[in-house]
Amino acid sequence: MAICAQSCSLFCFVSIQTVLIFSLSAPGTNGFLFPQHYTMQYWAGRIEQEIERVVPQVSGVQQIKGIYNEKRNQFEIKKNSPKELVEKVALDIEKLLAKKRKALERLARAAEVFQRANAWKDNIKENEIEYYDAKADSEYADEFDGEEGAQMKSTSQQLQLTFVDDPNFKTQVNYSSTAVQIPTDIYKGSAVILNELNWTAALEEVFIQNRNEDPSLLWQVFGSATGVTRYYPATPWKPPNKIDLYDVRRRPW
Repeated sequence: MAICAQSCSLFCFVSIQTVLIFSLSAPGTNGFLFPQHYTMQYWAGRIEQEIERVVPQVSGVQQIKGIYNEKRNQFEIKKNSPKELVEKVALDIEKLLAKKRKALERLARAAEVFQRANAWKDNIKENEIEYYDAKADSEYADEFDGEEGAQMKSTSQQLQLTFVDDPNFKTQVNYSSTAVQIPTDIYKGSAVILNELNWTAALEEVFIQNRNEDPSLLWQVFGSATGVTRYYPATPWKPPNKIDLYDVRRRPW
């Protein structure tokens, strides 16, 4: 059987460690003879032998067998039911989401109770409110001068916290306190903001209770219609951009 072509025909096989290139040619002609049947069988046999030699070396199958034989008393072979596995995973996810929902509902109920019980104060002063101002400790706060800089370092920011590295949050946090973030364009000393800070301080205990009951919880956040954001655990505020325009009232969630 002849195959006509303008260039040399190549049969290539690539294994993990071996590249075999077969060139078929007939000197002096433009037609190339297809390999004989026994030749193809010989090549296939050689390729098979090469695969059998290379694969055990690079796959580590012998090492795996050795580890298994050495520690086989620590293993147990069980027959699994796909249906039971799916049902178990579904149940685990349901339990996980139920814990998150319970924490959220507890926080929402507590916020409603605390807000209704709060007695509004017209003459409330900044030095009467103790909270951790997350933006006051950030590098961003040091870039301001004048009235805005004085506002960010006002006497209302009385709490000085210490932080520890946490691999789950991938940052430094403080588990004993919440942090407060107030948008840049809102005056922290206004009666509305100070009253909001006053009653939302009680949410700190709810945050801590949620975490004690479900250690897998990460950030817990309360956002007020006035723009106050109180979150747990406390950590210095890191603005998403050079100009901090973050406002919880404008978030899509």
